[in-house]
Amino acid sequence: MTGINGHRYRTPVNMLIATVDGLLILLSIFLGVYLRFWGRFYLLEGEYLIWKILLVVLVIELAFYYFDLYDPRIYRESKTTGILILESLGGSSILLAVVYYLVPSLTIGRGIFAISVVLIFLFTFAWRQLFHWVSKARTFKERILIIGTGELARKINKELLENGHDGFEIVGFIDESRERIGQRI
Repeated sequence: MTGINGHRYRTPVNMLIATVDGLLILLSIFLGVYLRFWGRFYLLEGEYLIWKILLVVLVIELAFYYFDLYDPRIYRESKTTGILILESLGGSSILLAVVYYLVPSLTIGRGIFAISVVLIFLFTFAWRQLFHWVSKARTFKERILIIGTGELARKINKELLENGHDGFEIVGFIDESRERIGQRI
């Protein structure tokens, strides 16, 4: 499956990010209930509880996907990441408002959603910044030695450096010619 800009999103790293996002959204909803009712979980006694929570998680995860928040190039710029998370939460809030209008029994209500949206923003933004910081650590990078110095080697180098593949580190290039040692390609 490819995203809007042609990037492949079905990679193990992106699946990990989406899974953690889902868990953080769930945590935010439960924490929103806890904060709204000062420790008493009134929402947990209502009807359609699992459907209410799954609807919110699904809509927000889809908004994250359509706003390209699973594109690793986005994590390099924290300002862009924050803006895209805000935009996706705004879009998902509008969609959920329409769903809640059409099917009022699915409403989380009583201020819980507003608190949860703030927590979702904080948790997912912090998670993405942490992920970017950890992925830049040299110990987690896969080291690559490229054989050749031709046009294809340049394309591979450009792709790895420009397109957000922070999990790799190019350690060098090998060429047949001795006089090319130490030259930049």
